[in-house]
Amino acid sequence: MMKKEVIRYENIHCSMDGQAYLNGLFFRAFEGEICCVIVNNTIEKEYFLQLLYGNLKPGYGWSYYKGEKIVSSKIQEQMLKQTAFIGRNKGIFSELSVAENIFVASGRVPFWRRVNPLCRHAPKLLMDWDISIPLLAKAHMLDPGMQKQAELMRAYVSGCSLAVITDIEMIMTEEQLKNFFALVTKLKERGMTFLYIVNSSTKLYRYADEITIIKNGRTIGHMNREDFSKFQTYMKLFEKTRKNTLKRNDLLQKQIDKKTVLEFQNVKLPDLPALNLSLNAGEVLNILDLDSAECRNILPILQGECRFEAGKILLNGKEYSFQSVHQSIRDGIAFIEARPMEEMLFADMTVLDQMTFMIQQNKKKFFLRKKYRKMTRYLLDGIFNEEELMMKTYTVSDECKLKLLYYRWIFVRPQILVCIKPFSSVDFQMRQITINLLKEVLKSGISVIIITNQIAEAYTMEGKNITFHNGAIAMD
Repeated sequence: MMKKEVIRYENIHCSMDGQAYLNGLFFRAFEGEICCVIVNNTIEKEYFLQLLYGNLKPGYGWSYYKGEKIVSSKIQEQMLKQTAFIGRNKGIFSELSVAENIFVASGRVPFWRRVNPLCRHAPKLLMDWDISIPLLAKAHMLDPGMQKQAELMRAYVSGCSLAVITDIEMIMTEEQLKNFFALVTKLKERGMTFLYIVNSSTKLYRYADEITIIKNGRTIGHMNREDFSKFQTYMKLFEKTRKNTLKRNDLLQKQIDKKTVLEFQNVKLPDLPALNLSLNAGEVLNILDLDSAECRNILPILQGECRFEAGKILLNGKEYSFQSVHQSIRDGIAFIEARPMEEMLFADMTVLDQMTFMIQQNKKKFFLRKKYRKMTRYLLDGIFNEEELMMKTYTVSDECKLKLLYYRWIFVRPQILVCIKPFSSVDFQMRQITINLLKEVLKSGISVIIITNQIAEAYTMEGKNITFHNGAIAMD
């Protein structure tokens, strides 16, 4: 049986102001298949998305939707009407019920009609899909996995033939991802086509029917399910240029005491070989965990959630045991979580009060002494302006929030700063700001450990590299 083509790009070239965005892009997706597109970095992923949105116009090449050449805005609009974009940003109406989000907010039914008659057959539909989502619950009460499943069902009810999925691994647990793709697989069997765009390596590729790899705006590889064994070859293509993603940090290394602050000696992790590593002051250690979306190979050890089986961990030359995040902070090991602007700030405090509160652990009765508050204002001079200092945290820009998070630790001066997926939840501009802030952290002599499951993110900062993959550990 001949497969039906949904979308195809042939030799697409896009440029603007003399800069090439896409330079020889080939891609196709068939009805009832899951297509995975791997891009080399966040910028190229955005270019590909803008091409799908119709915002990036090809200067050369051919585009087709359901066999019809895209030569007019009308065809592009038709394609967009039948395409659902599902990403990490909220795609549901929080105050509507799940049923209202699926059946009324789909745009197919006037909002004034009652929802209950429309949902009469919904339980059977969910039973067929083997999904247990409370239809009458408010959407904001659901976990991220269920919210994205609701978005998928709305796309199906709305008659979308193509769903473009990005960045969901940033907001879901492994179990939520498993349930999400279980629904994707069932909808695929009903004829929907799925396009999953990533710039990382995760186990989610096992769901794909076809994989396309894009690097430097050009398609460099394509494989189907039978050719999955070739995937490691293409992984190496990414790794060849990882050290060119950022110029060497221009730090005054001679001013930093290069003593060893953290050392693993024959540390046996669960289901992994023994790990040996050392980290000096002011250095970067990139840990890439390809086996787990939640980086479960190493992160639980550092956060004190589980013990290692054998070996020693030395902190400043003394044997050390991770007990909890709070104890680690007291001992000089700090953490910045995966979505810090959402989870690590007090929204109703001013920037000045927040920074004062954040570093008060180093000063007894810090918050009660005006002279220390005055000192904090002095420390922040040139980092925040006077207006920003007096603004509530929830009203300031994301750049201000990031500076709050990183300068807190620059002032407190832990020995090690562990950053969990520091570039995953930010756009390109914020990514560069994060890089600059990490440089400031390094200049102060603090060591940085970056833990992620994304290839492009792991090699953004130059340093030592460790990769966990298929029960093995690779170091370079």
